[in-house]
Amino acid sequence: MTGTDLAAPYFLEPLGVDGVARIRYSAGTVLTEAVARRAVVDLAILTKGKRLPLLADIRKVKSLTREARKYFDNVTDSFSALALLAGSPATQLMVNFFIGMSRPKVPTHMFTDEEKALSWLRHQVV
Repeated sequence: MTGTDLAAPYFLEPLGVDGVARIRYSAGTVLTEAVARRAVVDLAILTKGKRLPLLADIRKVKSLTREARKYFDNVTDSFSALALLAGSPATQLMVNFFIGMSRPKVPTHMFTDEEKALSWLRHQVV
C-alpha cells in the first residue's frame, strides 16, 4: 500500500534517486503470509519488476508468522539486497531467526540504525 493509509499494515515510500526501495510496517502489524504476499506484489509494482536493494523497516511489527517466514524464504531473490531495520530486542530476535533459518539468496543484514542501513544498501545498487 502506498501513501499514508493508516489502516494498512505497511506503506511503501516512493523510489528515491538512491535506487533503494523502502517498505515500512505499521505499528502492531502481524506479518502473515497474506500481508507478505501483498507487500511483495506492491513492491514489484513500485520497482517495475527491477531487482533493487530493499530497506524493510520492521521496528513496529508485532510478530511474523511461520507461513510468512516461509513465503519470504522464497522471494528474497526479488531484491538485490535486503536491510532489515529492527528496533526492540523482540524484532532483533525475529530478524536473527529469519536470517539464520532462511539463509537468504541475496546479501541480507540487520540494522538498528537507518542511516547505516541505507549506506550499506546504496553500496548494493547494481
